Amino acid sequence: MRAPGIDSVIFDMDGVLVDSEGQWERLFRELLAQHGLRLSEEDRIELYGCSDKHENEILGRILGMDENDVAVEKHDYVSAHQFSYAEIIIPGAKDLVVQLHNHGLKLALASSSFESDVSRMLCECGMGDLFDVVVTGDMVKLAKPDPAIYARAVALLGTVPSQAVAVDDSPVGVQSASGAGLHVIQFDHNDHGLRVDGADCVCVTHEAVGEVIDSLTD
Repeated sequence: MRAPGIDSVIFDMDGVLVDSEGQWERLFRELLAQHGLRLSEEDRIELYGCSDKHENEILGRILGMDENDVAVEKHDYVSAHQFSYAEIIIPGAKDLVVQLHNHGLKLALASSSFESDVSRMLCECGMGDLFDVVVTGDMVKLAKPDPAIYARAVALLGTVPSQAVAVDDSPVGVQSASGAGLHVIQFDHNDHGLRVDGADCVCVTHEAVGEVIDSLTD
């Protein structure tokens, strides 16, 4: 029987439920290539897990364009080259979410992506009815690493940070969840071997994530 300690789990989306980071990187490289430019390793790292606004700032810096103009061009390009979330769901992700849902844990999704992208992912991957709360990047004023998005998810779930576990992959996401006072599992699906400050542990599979959550609820 589940003890009264941990009652909620909050998932990031990109890089945790779906392996979309590579897809976004591909789109950014293609967009820059149209201008005869390339994405540097430093810029790639900075783009990892960041908000839409920060993406526009980075791409604008590379392109020498106003970020509002970049936002329009990026939106048009991405809309014309959408990828299928159903084809890039990370093995074990849905099984874990279903398992936690069936065990009576409250579940939330806290993603820096826009609501339209998150809704499309949930629909395409058949997970729309598994989350009690969904908070997206356009619902908070301050993006990760600010704790606002996780703090809002905790509040909407009706729990407290000490009773919630966050599963996030990026440095900014881990910092956001840690700053909000949650237990933090850093998910390293591609096994980069990087331990981010603020993470309580690192897992490379969803099976391992489930085992950690079980240990916290025993």
